[in-house]
Amino acid sequence: MTAKVITVFNQKGGCAKTMTSMQLSGTLGLWGLKVYVVDMDPQNTAALWALQAQQDSEFPATVHSYAPLKAAFLNKVETLMDKFDVIIIDCPPAIESPVPWTSLLIADLALIPVVPVMDNVWASKVAEDLVIKAREERAANGVGGELKAAYLLSMVRKGKVFDVCLDALKQGIHLPILSARIGMRNAFPESQLFGCVVSAFGKSTASGEVESAAREILKLLDIKLPKKQGTK
Repeated sequence: MTAKVITVFNQKGGCAKTMTSMQLSGTLGLWGLKVYVVDMDPQNTAALWALQAQQDSEFPATVHSYAPLKAAFLNKVETLMDKFDVIIIDCPPAIESPVPWTSLLIADLALIPVVPVMDNVWASKVAEDLVIKAREERAANGVGGELKAAYLLSMVRKGKVFDVCLDALKQGIHLPILSARIGMRNAFPESQLFGCVVSAFGKSTASGEVESAAREILKLLDIKLPKKQGTK
């Protein structure tokens, strides 16, 4: 077993990096994969989220904070590669931090959550440039494996402003946008409160959105689910 590494990052705060990391990790965990979340945000939101779970319903992925280690967290990740199917790195909201860059050098997928509003659209170009630079660095150093990358539309709402911003995003980027999108729904902050993922509340539009994104990411990374599990 060699884990697939997903780096979740963006320059902007408030674009649902941690929500994406936790919903994705928990969903994959419920589907039977062994998932580890590396919380690199100094606010430790992912780690605190998992701690909200009740003893009889633990969060379905392992979550630990390595934020104090900064770029040295890579040494910890290397010890986990043969123990998990997927490792998700929840990066801090700052391109200036060494964490996104370091994690992109070992990642299989760079996932960029972006809210279709103009400040996110402007910031997305910086995130995209970092992916391109990381690809060049990996090629120059003979790092095997392709660094795939995609945007995930997050906190999407209906309205002309969102439509105009989404059109602007599509015109200014070179990376693909996942077909799945995550809406602005109360179920997401509620799941944080209870230390779970939205599917714990039953089938809903929110759980369907997360599951669609998870399936798309599994396909991108060519990850097969355990035979006894499934995505009904």
